[in-house]
Amino acid sequence: MKTCTKCNETKTLEDFYKRNRTPDGREAWCKSCRLGHNRNWIAKNKERHSELTAKWYEQNKEQHLENNKNWYEANKHRKLQTVTAREQRLKNATPAWVKNADLQMYYAEARRLTDLTGIQFEVDHIIPVTNKKVSGLNVPENLQVIPAYENRRKANKLVGLE
Repeated sequence: MKTCTKCNETKTLEDFYKRNRTPDGREAWCKSCRLGHNRNWIAKNKERHSELTAKWYEQNKEQHLENNKNWYEANKHRKLQTVTAREQRLKNATPAWVKNADLQMYYAEARRLTDLTGIQFEVDHIIPVTNKKVSGLNVPENLQVIPAYENRRKANKLVGLE
């Protein structure tokens, strides 16, 4: 048992992150206090956090890719579940009058641009299919082909509207 120096609650050692430099091998703050502190810092320092994250990724790219590969191997069932859920969301967001061939033109263009430039392109929903404020449709008018890094940065956001 250990008492958190931030919230003053006594908790089990598993409720504290490991830290080799301390006498008991655990941090002074419990996990929930540490996570709250970190989230507040990130919210106040978004730009700095992005810089640090990008720098860490560049310095640890191989390890990061290896970690991702190991996670995927151990969690294939979870990945399959998210892929299936995404496919269902797209199916629900596609009106009956939309022709699959009209949608596939965008995916073919993304492949063509990827092959032509060597830069990964993806199909993006301008108005996201899943968003807190609005849900877009899976229709040609809502699709655009953009570089994958821009699509990742955009995520489920309404760019220019949020």
